[in-house]
Amino acid sequence: MNLAEAFEIREREVISLVGGGGKTTLLFGLGNELAQQRTGILLTTTTKIWEPDLSPAYTVLLSRDLSVLKRRIAENLGRFSFLVIAEQKLENQKLDGIDPQWVEELFELPGISTVIVEADGAAGRSLKAPREGEPVIPSSTSLLIPIVGLDILGCPLTEPFVFRSEIASRLLHLPVGSEVTEEVIARLMKELIRKKPPNSRVIPFINKVDHPDWQGEARALAERLVEVGSPDISKVVIGQMQGDRWMQEVRALSTSN
Repeated sequence: MNLAEAFEIREREVISLVGGGGKTTLLFGLGNELAQQRTGILLTTTTKIWEPDLSPAYTVLLSRDLSVLKRRIAENLGRFSFLVIAEQKLENQKLDGIDPQWVEELFELPGISTVIVEADGAAGRSLKAPREGEPVIPSSTSLLIPIVGLDILGCPLTEPFVFRSEIASRLLHLPVGSEVTEEVIARLMKELIRKKPPNSRVIPFINKVDHPDWQGEARALAERLVEVGSPDISKVVIGQMQGDRWMQEVRALSTSN
């Protein structure tokens, strides 16, 4: 099973990635895989991402002017497998994201089939709590993928492990330092998808399931995500990303099972 099959990706799609534990890896993993199946793919962010390494597969297009971006997309669309779009490169070597309202206009450009958006930041942690105004999900999102790294299970609810742990403590009514359990993860994931666009599908991804013995823990977490989370969750994908490629194993767990 590949990414497109696991996440039931349609012919035309705006996909937003939120949460922690592998968003940027999944962003480029999706871009690389879908580029083998279709044309007209844009990768972007509404927050910030690290500037990607140079690659013949894509180029990075930067502008703070939407009309300029549209022109550059039209000029480069047929020259690369996919395009990476941002407003500007910052001094810390990160790319500054675009206005979420731009996503719908970019999606409607001739030749565009798929826009994949990193719509959240987690400072490299496997779990996060959203502050006010987060995640920055474009209203045109048709598929929302909230992500969590399974390696967070059993860790303390502190900043080295959970991004914005003090906010998480207030949201969950738990003291900082509490154990991160399935319940903690499920409730924080529910907060992340609370602002989903009305018609978007939600398929959570449990990442970093890199040991056979963790399959049981991942399945138990998936079931808890469904019990606590949005009724829009129809399935949970379990697996592991490696680099910018898909995983050693992927399992799509239907919530109807």
